[in-house]
Amino acid sequence: MAGVPEPATGDTFDPVAALSQLVAIRSVSDGKNEAAVTAMRQQVVQLFRAAGVEAAELPIGDGTSPIVYAATPTRPELKTVLLYAHYDVVPADGPWTVDGTTMDPFTPTMIDGRLYGRGAADDKSGIVLHLGTVCEFAGRLPVNLILLVEGAEEIGGGTLDEYVRNNPDRFRADVVVVADTGNLAVDEPAITTTLRGMVIVDVQVSTLAEQCHSGMYGGAAPDPFLALVKLLGSIVDDAGDVTVPGLTAYRGGWQEPDEARFRADAKVLDGVRLTGTGALADRLFGRPSVTVTGLTGLPPAEQGVNQLQPSVTARLSVRIAPDQSPADAVAALRAHLDRARPWGAHVTVTEHTVGPGFAAHPETPEFQAAEQALAGAYGRTTARTGQGGSIPLVATLQQINKGATVILWGCEEPVCRIHGEGESVAVSEVTRMTRAQTQLLRALAGA
Repeated sequence: MAGVPEPATGDTFDPVAALSQLVAIRSVSDGKNEAAVTAMRQQVVQLFRAAGVEAAELPIGDGTSPIVYAATPTRPELKTVLLYAHYDVVPADGPWTVDGTTMDPFTPTMIDGRLYGRGAADDKSGIVLHLGTVCEFAGRLPVNLILLVEGAEEIGGGTLDEYVRNNPDRFRADVVVVADTGNLAVDEPAITTTLRGMVIVDVQVSTLAEQCHSGMYGGAAPDPFLALVKLLGSIVDDAGDVTVPGLTAYRGGWQEPDEARFRADAKVLDGVRLTGTGALADRLFGRPSVTVTGLTGLPPAEQGVNQLQPSVTARLSVRIAPDQSPADAVAALRAHLDRARPWGAHVTVTEHTVGPGFAAHPETPEFQAAEQALAGAYGRTTARTGQGGSIPLVATLQQINKGATVILWGCEEPVCRIHGEGESVAVSEVTRMTRAQTQLLRALAGA
């Protein structure tokens, strides 16, 4: 690829070159970049084949981007390890400006040891982590390997989950390694032990049969947007804690995040208080949260006219406790919204996407081997943390591999700003995580 160095394999593997090559491909999973998504998938196949793993594109149906899949010849005496990452990314509006440097989101840019570009962290760093691990063994892997790199993680939909459930033998493993989370901070190693589940719904509030003049009818004719505001306000109390009966909480024994660092990483404005009460870890990893991610039914502010609209719809992203059933969560949310309807407004809740959470089993020898490998690579004790985000496929892989150990780690520490402007990854994190994962595979082989 012009202008991007070529990654070699074996002892000369260059993670920056490999990651730069991937970041330069606009693999946005929005249905508008299919050629780039295809090019990205083909590039991943080529890189792993060059490293000695016979990867191939594997269609999974329903028009979803094929996965990149490989399974090395099975040796019964060895453990089987499944390595997961994803090659699609979220959209990025450019240009970005980072510390006075203007850059295109799909032109990899190095600044002070960090590689900037959309997907540099989420999750092309995960692909490079797996690639670097394979290269360390120069074709002589100490485990049976399954490679799974998907191309529709960012848009969900459940097609891969269904494919995995229908074809479980392709994904049988003793250990599943998901490279799509990260450490507490640069040089502060952590393994993710829980993921919250996810429920995405559209809430439509209707009060009128058609539009009418806000001056002539306003004051008596109910505004559906104000009804929606009151309805959404009923979901949380004054402190910001979610109060929907039936949405549960989970305690995971996580290391407590530093609040000042969290405020800085989340870019919370001065003077604005954090929402919720109690331990920050519990709020982020174990308790439900509700975010409004979209709104339809109102014109843009600059196009506003004196009209009452008949209905409005808000899309809600609800994160639920790691051990709560998504179906139970949807039922609890529906019941609450029905009870809280202001002025008798008509409320319709349409389920869009759901996914279960995840809780690890840190008592297994394989999990402890991962903690030791991480501590060895970083020279300090490994923390256990949670993740407020969701990766529904993890629960599916856990379900088809009863008794398997699932390990969630990666290069996506908070400064990476995944999904945001100025996404980046610390090259040192990619290097050390590759060292840790290499050591884990050696430990699993008994070396």
